[in-house]
This record gives sequence, structure tokens and C-alpha cells, in this order.
Amino acid sequence: MGRHRGIVWLVEGAIPGDVVLAQALEVRPRLVEARAVEILAPAEGRREPACPVQDRCGGCPWMILAEEEQRAWKLRILADALRRIGRFAECIPERIVASPLDLGYRNKVELAFGRVAERPVLGFHGPATRAATDVERCLLQGSAGHRALEEARSFFLTGPGREDPALRDPALRLVIRQSRIEDRVLVALRGADGPFETARPFAQRVARAVPEVSGVVRLLGRPGRRGGTRTEILIGRPWLEDRLGGVVFRLPAATFFQVNPGAAEAVVACVRDFACDSAGTQVADLYAGVGVYGIGLAALGADVVACEADRDAVACARRAARDASVSSYRAVRSDVAAFLRSPEARSANPSVVVANPPRTGFGRGVAEGIAALRPTRIVIVSCDPATLARDLRALADRGYAPRRIVAFDLFPQTPHVESVTLLERS
Repeated sequence: MGRHRGIVWLVEGAIPGDVVLAQALEVRPRLVEARAVEILAPAEGRREPACPVQDRCGGCPWMILAEEEQRAWKLRILADALRRIGRFAECIPERIVASPLDLGYRNKVELAFGRVAERPVLGFHGPATRAATDVERCLLQGSAGHRALEEARSFFLTGPGREDPALRDPALRLVIRQSRIEDRVLVALRGADGPFETARPFAQRVARAVPEVSGVVRLLGRPGRRGGTRTEILIGRPWLEDRLGGVVFRLPAATFFQVNPGAAEAVVACVRDFACDSAGTQVADLYAGVGVYGIGLAALGADVVACEADRDAVACARRAARDASVSSYRAVRSDVAAFLRSPEARSANPSVVVANPPRTGFGRGVAEGIAALRPTRIVIVSCDPATLARDLRALADRGYAPRRIVAFDLFPQTPHVESVTLLERS
């Protein structure tokens, strides 16, 4: 952020201390959104990024900073949101936990198809033009996933799929998921709900070329953590097995799962530490996903009722609990706000509520619904400081004070920061 003639400029691609030549992208009366087109004098902390397309693809905007500097800024951003948005003068994160890997940590990448001068490309949407930047190799991705990407590029950019009309659908994405426990890869073509003549030939080719590919699917319909996606199997199986917090999950292709499982282990451990101090604790697990937090708490002796809107995620959680021989875990498919209004939520009488909302935070009525249950403590897992601060303020206004906050660097090279907050009834 800088100022020019009294106007605030937000400059993509610049860091504090840089002197840059910036190009305005959007001009408003008191604010200009811009991008750096030339670094005239670099800041002392700037480094050369490891990725050759870092400045264009938009996926790793903080790769120009050393990882320690990235984490320091993430702590500062989180603390600033808590103070400025949440109005918590004394609420300061204790620390930030580093990711075990700075590169190669992602178990999932999602790339967009596009065209540049009528040439097909496959990559990420850049920060300035929002056009797809061609990406031959993503440094955040694992090695088997790289080989699947190479096959997709060969098939769709220069091979038999090059002229398929489905590639002109702006919603079309290539999704590559990788398991860290079984050395398997699941490939998905998401979007393009209409005809896709070369999808099945591509599936056959990538499965032959990359032995780790266990399945290729199409994901049709509206994606999101509330479900709504249909899966069409092109070849193999439509799921991967992976482990988190000691629990093995059979993950459907469209189901949400932490993309950095190594760092997520520390998040799971923190949630367990904050949530459960004795066997027999009654826990409500909201926005429960595939059950990463709730099943682990149930394995420690808690009685857990979990609420999740996505049908496939609920099925995955029930299977994982059954396979782990955890009988005190019960998954309910419901919208969270509706669940909190139900007799089922009140009869659960939870002393602890765990909530892992999406980036947009709590939905309407959720903070009120949680407070109405009168739990002794609340644990919130958040991936967005601004919405976290807003949700904490809503709970604080209803008698719950944040006691501890720990941050986690789940997404190195990006500005995103994860956090776990413990609130207690004041």
C-alpha cells in the first residue's frame, strides 16, 4: 500500500520498501488498484522467486519474501483484523506454526483452461488481466501430480483434445489430487457440463502413462462445500484414501480436504487440545466436513454430533468413523443454521462447540445459534482473519471471550493464514 497525491494505491506485486512503477487497473475516488510493472529499487527483504511465472500466475504472490518474513506478516495481518474489525484490543495471536514444507506441500491443484491469441493454455488466472497464465509445472505440487499435468498439457494443448469445444468453456478446470499415504493420484475435469468428447480418451491415456493415477472423473454441477456436484466416472475409482489426525478417510473427488496435510496435523492437534480435556465431553462439530476434528475427538472419548451440508462428506465421515471403530460419533446432514435451531442440537447439550466455517465465515444466525446452546467453550478454525474477527465479535457480544489464538502457515508463498481460537463463556 502506498500514497500518491493523497490517494491510496494498492499495488499487486510490490512489497513494503519497494520503489515501483505501477499501472492503475481500477480507479476510484479515494483508492486505486494497481500492479507493479517495474521494480525501480527493490526492498531489502525482496528475493528472487523460485518459480519462473510467479509474477504472472497469481498463485504464489508472496514467494518474493523469505518464509520467516511471510509468517511475520501473517501474524501482523491476523492481529490487525482482530483489533480493527473485531475490536479486541488485547486479543493477540500467541504464535504462528510453520509448515513442514515450503514447496511441494499441496495435495490438490486446480488449473484453468484458456486461450491466449487463440492458442490453448492450461494454468492459473493471473492477478492483473485475470487471463490464464500457462503453467508447465507448479512448485507446490507433488511429483506424481506433475506427471499427470504433463499428460494433460500434451493431450489438450497439442494433442487429440486440442480442438474439443469443451475447452472453450470458461468454467472448465483440471483438478489433480494426490494422497500422501498410498501414492495415488485422482484426476478430475470440473465444469463443462455439456458434451466433452475427448474426456474419456484423455482418461485412458493419463491412466496408462501415469501408473499412480487410480481414477479420472468429471465433476458436474455447482461446486462448493455445501455439495451439489455430480461425479461421472471416466476410468478407475472416484476417491482417494488419505490420513489426517490418525484417521483414514476415503475422499470423494469433490469433497473438501485440507490441501497441506503435513501442516494440518498441527491444526488438528491444537483443536483437540483446546476442545477436549476429559472423556465424556459433549461436542457439537459444525461445518464438520469429512469429520477430521469430530472423529478424532470421539476417539479420545468425547460424544460428538457433527453437522455438515455436503452429502458426500457426511458419507465419508460415517465410513471413516466406522472403519476406525469410533461409535460415539454421529454425523447429521444439514445446514448449520437450521441444525442449531433444531431439537436435535438442543438435546445434544454440548459443553464444547467446534466450528470450521468456509472462508465467508458463519452464515446468518449461526453465532446466535451457538450462543443459545450455552457451551462452556467454543473452538473456531478459520482461514480468513477478517471473517474470523467478525464472528468472534458476534460471539463476544453474546458472552464469549477469546482466550487463546494460534496461527498456522498452511499456505506458504501466499497471504492466507489459518488460525484456531478458543473462546470461553465469560
